[in-house]
Amino acid sequence: MHQFSSFTPLSHKSAVSPISSSRMKENLYAPTKNYLKEKVIEDNTSSKSTSGNSSPHVKFECEENIDDLTIRPSFEADSLEKINQKQKSSSSFVQEFCDVQPPPPDYEPLEVEEYDVSPSTLWKPKDLEYLNSMMEKELEYMPNPYCLQTMQKNVSCTMRTILYDWMMEVASEFTLKRETFHLGVTYVDRFLSNYQNIKKEEFQLIGMCCLNLAAKIEEVYPPKIEDWARSCDNGYSLESIRYMENFILKILQWKVFPATVFNWLNWLITQWDIFIEYHFGCVNYNRTTDFENLPPEEKKKQNELFEKRFIAFKYPNNQSYLRYREILQILDVAVLDFDIMKYSPRLLAAGLLYLMVSKYFYETNYTLLYYDGPDYVDQQPAGNELDSDEEKRNAFEEYAEAQHFESASVVQELYAGFISAALGIMSIEDIYQTVAFFHPFLEFEVVYELPIVCKILSKEKLESHYEEFLSYQTHNVNSVTFVNQKMKAGRY
Repeated sequence: MHQFSSFTPLSHKSAVSPISSSRMKENLYAPTKNYLKEKVIEDNTSSKSTSGNSSPHVKFECEENIDDLTIRPSFEADSLEKINQKQKSSSSFVQEFCDVQPPPPDYEPLEVEEYDVSPSTLWKPKDLEYLNSMMEKELEYMPNPYCLQTMQKNVSCTMRTILYDWMMEVASEFTLKRETFHLGVTYVDRFLSNYQNIKKEEFQLIGMCCLNLAAKIEEVYPPKIEDWARSCDNGYSLESIRYMENFILKILQWKVFPATVFNWLNWLITQWDIFIEYHFGCVNYNRTTDFENLPPEEKKKQNELFEKRFIAFKYPNNQSYLRYREILQILDVAVLDFDIMKYSPRLLAAGLLYLMVSKYFYETNYTLLYYDGPDYVDQQPAGNELDSDEEKRNAFEEYAEAQHFESASVVQELYAGFISAALGIMSIEDIYQTVAFFHPFLEFEVVYELPIVCKILSKEKLESHYEEFLSYQTHNVNSVTFVNQKMKAGRY
């Protein structure tokens, strides 16, 4: 199978490939066609494929037959119906709740038949009570996405970007959790949506007080009020800080427990890790326990191959950690963009995860789809051996294009089944707009410096509480520059 170079960001209708083809450009964000589903069913009923076949042999369920799959929503139908009635799409949602006519989408919606967008899976998510709780809060806590244009004459989008970057830096310096930062961001956005004409000189005070309120809710040991005053170079008195906190709570009507986009993404990432283990863990060496008793050299080799091909985010290994840091940094920089408020947190999380999952499958040459055990060999056609032969090279490129298209389509089908079971999103078309929103952020330069908490806590303690280690907020100094350049370029 051809090893593609690097993931190239394309338009929201494009496939994840540097190869130019009208067929491939319709793939990445287009619904999976019925022929693919028929192909997968045919492969599952046939004999086991070899590792060199031109089409991937994907066993959708490790323990079940794909013919027996049925749509089984994994949360209460009433909750989903309530959400879908009020939120048919991000555009209708904005119009209904903010009484503002949103701009038309920058692309024409695809015509999709029902059978193309109703994937099924026997897998069910965990923590359903938590999921239902987030769904019930989703609409109640949404801000007005046009509040800066309609309610704030003294605050600009650039000022909002700078304030949130400063809040992120303070959260990192104070070793606060990611949820604390994102909770503070939602407080500021809702305050901007409910209180008119904020004074420019009080904007930083509002941001600091919102972050302080979030820390009091999320942190075991929140910073003292004197520490918050010093974070602003003592520009605000302790009395003004206390007064503003009370005033913010009054404007927010003491509704301080929203489901943030980080809540949704963090939960969805956890479910994704469980989901792919359910689908692919039955293959030998697709679990770390399969090669625990191997000789040291072979164990190291198999572990490295596993980390690379198994597209997980929270596994305690290096590759998973890099993926987790990248997807969270993209979310953090995207929060600085004012347009993020136009979309619901649930669709934002689903769109971002889909974009990153597609990227990682592409970068690993879709190995997880083909892998059938430790004897697997990533084969390539003979035409690749004669690069000087133009006819052979063209034949190989056509093969690689077809191979990539089919593999990317299988990933899309897999993810469509995942979000239908996890989030009740029965059509992958529902996340197109949020995928398009996040797509430009793939150009953002990600840094992997360890959080400041690593200088305080011992390595042993951090490793023994890996989930907590992932939860500490980090800061990328390039965020403001990146967002401002995008704004100047007119891409938002």
